[in-house]
Amino acid sequence: MNKQIASVCQILGYWRLIDPLILNKNGGFCMKRLKRTVRGTALPLLMLCLILLGAGCSKKQYTLTIAVEGEGTTLPKPGQHNYEQDTFVQLQTISDKYSVFDHWAGRDADSVTTDNKIFMHSDKSITAVFTTLNHPLNININPVMSGHVQVDLVTDAGKIGFPHGQTARLTAIPNQAGTYFVKWSGDLSGPDNPVELLITSDKNITAHFAKAALEVTAGPGVIRAGQAFNVTMTVKAGERPIPNIIINLTENKSQPFQGTKTAQTDANGVAVFENLMFYEGNYNLTFSSTNLTSIKKGFTVDVAGAGAPTDPYLIHNLYGLEFIGEHLDACFRIAKDIDASATAATSYNGGKGWLPLGQKSTASFKGQIDGNHKTISNLYIYRPDEEYVGFIGLITTAVQIKNLNLADVDITGYNRVGGLVGEVKDVPTFLADNCSVTGAIKGSIFAGGMFGRLSGTVSNCHTDTTTVAIIINDDSFNLGGFAGSAAGATITHCYAIGNVTGNNKFGGLLGSATDSSINQCYALGDVIRLPRNALNTAIGGFVGYLAYGCQI
Repeated sequence: MNKQIASVCQILGYWRLIDPLILNKNGGFCMKRLKRTVRGTALPLLMLCLILLGAGCSKKQYTLTIAVEGEGTTLPKPGQHNYEQDTFVQLQTISDKYSVFDHWAGRDADSVTTDNKIFMHSDKSITAVFTTLNHPLNININPVMSGHVQVDLVTDAGKIGFPHGQTARLTAIPNQAGTYFVKWSGDLSGPDNPVELLITSDKNITAHFAKAALEVTAGPGVIRAGQAFNVTMTVKAGERPIPNIIINLTENKSQPFQGTKTAQTDANGVAVFENLMFYEGNYNLTFSSTNLTSIKKGFTVDVAGAGAPTDPYLIHNLYGLEFIGEHLDACFRIAKDIDASATAATSYNGGKGWLPLGQKSTASFKGQIDGNHKTISNLYIYRPDEEYVGFIGLITTAVQIKNLNLADVDITGYNRVGGLVGEVKDVPTFLADNCSVTGAIKGSIFAGGMFGRLSGTVSNCHTDTTTVAIIINDDSFNLGGFAGSAAGATITHCYAIGNVTGNNKFGGLLGSATDSSINQCYALGDVIRLPRNALNTAIGGFVGYLAYGCQI
């Protein structure tokens, strides 16, 4: 600029204007000095030249227009600003708390450099675009692959993360039946599902799943036959109770029982099987539910009662009958009809069937049995080389048996074989009343429909059996439709129906009798002789061989 002024002064012939005295400290002209130096008409001319020169040398002004989109501002502030040509303007963006500068937009957005400068060589219009702050939402699954989380209410699904202030609805979904959502952890807690999560920062959450499990949480201590009790089940996935689960209860061997067999869990995951009642025995229960692992619960039900005359053991099933064999001197009452067909299975006692009660002389039956007018059916025994064979093997002391029925028995033994008792051995105080036997009896020596050998008092009893002799060593003797033999017995109001087949001392009622009284008794059926080498002897429609001391 100073050079330009100097050139003008030179052209006009004002060389002395170049005098340094005219210059100010900054190298510019001092107008006061210039006026004192130039006088007269030359001064206006010089001033005009300087004005025109200054107008020709000043730069052009351009307008920068700044707009804002979103939550934020700029420096320079939004609006219009004028700058000289070729000026570089430094731009600065300032985001609000929950927003972030995203990009420059507008007509001249491409003019903004990477370091936020714009070169003013023309009018410029730009817009600072701010977007809501995005937060990542990291979701983990525990255990891995056990489920997944569905995320809804995402406003900008094309971006990674969630805009600040967005509410995401999270739904945990198991991947397989029987697996349940348990809880959230991390930046989200609790068991609610679905749940809404406000995104105000980066979030890390874990969805926990677990396989639901059945558990027996309450049951009885000692279980007595015929006594009702409850069993409480719970269903949980982890610590979360699962409601509305249907649980079925079955017994593995299809043994009968009473009470609730299907229960459903409540809001607390609890199901109660009420009024369960089992008879004596060993049981294996299965609690099962669709898509859940079943659990098994084994337990033993004790025989009810105390085995005393006023509080006898109550017998309901085959297990109870076997229990008698372990308590030969106790008192028993048959509480219900019993099907003993399981004794015919080849796996039962090695195919030998029922083990007679008190089969040995050192362990004979010494208790009491009240049949309670019940029936034991389908009792099976196959012991062709054994003695003391029957429901009861041997009685050697005062025993009472009453009101007991044996139906459809199939009994095979060798010696002292009877449907009810193999032998009552020299016991005048033995008492049997109102008992019956039907079925088939097979034996070689002392075999009868109800007794093999009998002593004591018997009344109001009857049989409807087929009694067949088993020939061993070419001989068989003492077979009868009611008893093989009676010695010291009193038999009253008894009868036998059915055929008797033998070859020595056999009859429709008794095979033989000694020192016995037989009153108001009869026998119906055929008495059939088996062929043998020797002469068949002592065969009778009522008694085969009647010895001394008998009254009929």
